[in-house]
Amino acid sequence: MNNFLFAGKACGLKKNKDLDLGLMISKFPLRVSAVFTKNKVKAAPVVISKKNSKNIIKALIVNSGNANACNGEQGMEDALKVVKSLAKEAGIDESSVFTCSTGVIGERLNVSIIEQTIPDLVNSADKESFDNFTKAIMTTDTFPKTAVKSFSIDGRKYQIKGAAKGSGMIMPDMATMLAFIFTDVPIKKETADKMFKECVEVSFNSITVDGDTSTNDTASFFYPASDDPVIDLTGNKAKSKQNQNNYQIVKEVLFEVCYELAKMIIIDGEGATKFIKVTVVNAPTEAGAKKTALTVANSPLFKTMITGEDLNWGRIMAAVGRAGVPLKAESIDIYINGKIIVENSTASKKLKKDIEKTVLSPKEIDVEIDLKSGNKKRSVLTCNLTHGYIDINASYRS
Repeated sequence: MNNFLFAGKACGLKKNKDLDLGLMISKFPLRVSAVFTKNKVKAAPVVISKKNSKNIIKALIVNSGNANACNGEQGMEDALKVVKSLAKEAGIDESSVFTCSTGVIGERLNVSIIEQTIPDLVNSADKESFDNFTKAIMTTDTFPKTAVKSFSIDGRKYQIKGAAKGSGMIMPDMATMLAFIFTDVPIKKETADKMFKECVEVSFNSITVDGDTSTNDTASFFYPASDDPVIDLTGNKAKSKQNQNNYQIVKEVLFEVCYELAKMIIIDGEGATKFIKVTVVNAPTEAGAKKTALTVANSPLFKTMITGEDLNWGRIMAAVGRAGVPLKAESIDIYINGKIIVENSTASKKLKKDIEKTVLSPKEIDVEIDLKSGNKKRSVLTCNLTHGYIDINASYRS
């Protein structure tokens, strides 16, 4: 990973003078597999990066403190100025720059202070400054979110490491969420696109803090461009058993990194005090299982029930019923932290009073809902809803 250089600087976008401008420059040409927000209102950097993701990538620049979204043509011009300034300073093509922004929506990006900082940003980039990069992308996050995994293929050691930001406005559909993952293993782009999309679906696309999808959500995976990639599921190589094995090795490690980052986002949910995993089993379809789990996870009544540690399990049943997924309404079972709460859609006779009073007291809550209507399952990660969430978001802009 020594060929990836990172930097993080404070240019003044944040009022508290924290780091707010992050950079990655690669010594070798990269490819990127990226998944962007499906929100119809997209920030200018999303539009630019979506276009540039088809090209060779040599640098990534990210600012926090301003989303550069809903600024019309001016927003696009400002985003392009940032790209042009970095490209000129780094001596690379504008088409090889991937860019992201995060922060307040609807306020114009102060391009001049970014341009003034870019020379220092580029000159300070090195392999030791990954921590500064991760801090520079934070908004309401209370801690930097990073994950690193090492692995071997054909006797050679490789690594995947990533950083993410997100705490509120989280329910990606591809939160305010950005994720950047890097590896030194060469992968065929078509293969990496497939691999990353599958990993994102069961990690970043399976979390929710508040049910809001941002204008800027971007998850990206950077890897060396190569004419002879180690991982390639196209052409004749697709039939190679060794290549299939290598693919599974990399995909498993990539998923672990994505999942760890996604879990950190939920743990750091705005105002959250509890981490919740909602799993729906024996659903008719995987999509139905996910839809049911998200309906429960996004329910304010469910989330406040967890906060108050008040086992009002009817809230879960009501959410399951309104998800619109085919099920046997009279046969639903619900378990919380391994204890059966609901059996065949009524209060379980096995539920003891002492358990009822304490089952929601742990910091981590595991909810399993058995629909008994198929054999598919999916999990969603979420957190509870507290007064802290209101306090943070009631005054976020000011």
